[in-house]
Amino acid sequence: MIMFNQLETNHSLYHIDEDQMNQFKNLAAKWQSIFPNFQSKCMNALDSWAVILNCWFFLKSHQKDSLFLNSSKAMHYSINIFLIEELKKIQIIHKIIERNDDDLFYFVAFQLGNDIDLWAYNIFGQNDAADLIDQIIQQPYFLAHLNDDLLSSDKTFHKVQTRAIKIMAQAIRTQNCFMIAVHNAVYSGLDMYEVAQI
Repeated sequence: MIMFNQLETNHSLYHIDEDQMNQFKNLAAKWQSIFPNFQSKCMNALDSWAVILNCWFFLKSHQKDSLFLNSSKAMHYSINIFLIEELKKIQIIHKIIERNDDDLFYFVAFQLGNDIDLWAYNIFGQNDAADLIDQIIQQPYFLAHLNDDLLSSDKTFHKVQTRAIKIMAQAIRTQNCFMIAVHNAVYSGLDMYEVAQI
């Protein structure tokens, strides 16, 4: 089964409706020959696609018909909110947003999802924190806000995110590897998009 077709509006960190979700799925189907699948090193298969979805909506949220983060979800997904704030600081992201092209956004979102995932995987490995990945991958991450037991059981879900953010923030402050990962993703997405237009 095609994994992106299993995505639902609850996987989005943004306020979206079914039409907006279908817009993403149509793009995923349109470009499936170029991006047949995505399997994150840090998340299960469906959440891997939710990463791409949220990267795409992040880029779209700066268009005139602005999308807004769902504040009730934001409190549960502090890793993602932290990374979104870091992305906003990077100039090349603003250059892509100015292009205002949903297809281009999809290409860049796919590469961002992949490259940031690899960056996080490597950072956790370098900091003896591979156990974080095991904890994140065990349950549906982007649907965690629907699971009261998961959120309330000794607050493990939030502890994992707090620990992950500390590791990521330290890496971003002391290295330029996140910036490099983002630039690589954007340039790769741009190159692939331009080839696809030929």
